[in-house]
Amino acid sequence: MATLDQVREVLGAQILVGNDLDQRPVAGGYACDMLSWVMSHAQPTDVWMTILNSINVIAVAVLTDCACVLLTEGVELPPDVAARAQDKGVVVLGTQASTYEASARLHAFLNQHP
Repeated sequence: MATLDQVREVLGAQILVGNDLDQRPVAGGYACDMLSWVMSHAQPTDVWMTILNSINVIAVAVLTDCACVLLTEGVELPPDVAARAQDKGVVVLGTQASTYEASARLHAFLNQHP
């Protein structure tokens, strides 16, 4: 199983919030912008890829205990949302890549590191 730090490196993502990335295992990814759907489908070892950047994203990340939230398409993280993520221990990464591209890269990497 890969670590979140390895995934961050492969995706060329920036750390927006969080630390101890080498302690978080990653086995999959989940790309979705409908919060209720993410709540019922995302797994604890998933990288959740989304363009949503509201406080509700942090609440859903806590509920699903996903490995991290990956903001795609260059979406920025508002300061109040970053503060909530920090308080709740949610790792948030950011990338300029599209959700499709980030998903494809993550899938290829994880298939090489089962």
